[in-house]
Amino acid sequence: MSTQPSLKNIPLSSINITPHWSIHPFLDDTPSATLNQSFTETGILHPPIVQQAHDGTFNLICGRKRLYALKHYFNQTSFPCLIIQPALDPYTFFLYILTDQQLNGPLSPIEIAIFVKYCLDKMDEKEVTNLFLPRLGYKKQAFLIQQLVSLLSLDETIQRQIHHGLIVDKIAFELLILPPEDRFCLSSLFELLQPGTGKQKRILTLSRDIANRSQKTISSLFQEQDFKHIVEHQEMNPPQKTHALLELLQKEFYPRSSVAEHDFKDKARRLNLPDNYELTHSLNFEKDEVYLTMTFPNLESCVNWAQENGR
Repeated sequence: MSTQPSLKNIPLSSINITPHWSIHPFLDDTPSATLNQSFTETGILHPPIVQQAHDGTFNLICGRKRLYALKHYFNQTSFPCLIIQPALDPYTFFLYILTDQQLNGPLSPIEIAIFVKYCLDKMDEKEVTNLFLPRLGYKKQAFLIQQLVSLLSLDETIQRQIHHGLIVDKIAFELLILPPEDRFCLSSLFELLQPGTGKQKRILTLSRDIANRSQKTISSLFQEQDFKHIVEHQEMNPPQKTHALLELLQKEFYPRSSVAEHDFKDKARRLNLPDNYELTHSLNFEKDEVYLTMTFPNLESCVNWAQENGR
């Protein structure tokens, strides 16, 4: 029997729709308006994939939204499907699933985690690492397999946030190390403020280190009045809140630099420098140097100043 796929019209009544092989089971089957518009204008350009069963019926492998749209919005009783044969090796079978899903764009970390888990049920870890991780945008590193699958142990709410891009995989891996209440606290904060990856990392790192040092939880840290005041502020927008939170975390993490900052500003104020002078210090006072900057309205003013001062 040939293992090559074939494209045929199949009656809806002969297709078994089960949750097996779906890499986004937490999403419903309702198609997007874009998909409906595409079907209306051009028909089916990307048919569902089914696998022929031994009893003559077909198991749906990919295309739940497409199938739903055809059935409920276009009243189809049969439609073309790509049929793959039962006698497929696991690699080929999963390659069909991955290729089909990647036609819609890159998979989310959660979709990747579900896909990898399916693969591990039929293939060994080394095969999955070598054959699929590069196709998924990762290096051939075996530890990533278990790290990705571990994302599925997170609360479904956090999984959805990861799926929708509110939390990237690198941050998600770090959330796994935290207690559940701290994971939820940070993930809720990230969903509210939607900071970039770098700022997510900074918030996570600073709050975790402060909590560890003071022997408290991250969630209790953000319940303190100064933090709540920022998060609940009615006039600040999310970027402003993110900036304010990072400043506060920085002060909490570097208490000595906060004192030094106050002292520095007090001494700088007493110098009564002209308005076009700015005195600054190194980040967190890591060095003793200070920097005096002069601002001129244009190059000519700068040249005149230099000449007048023998430069």
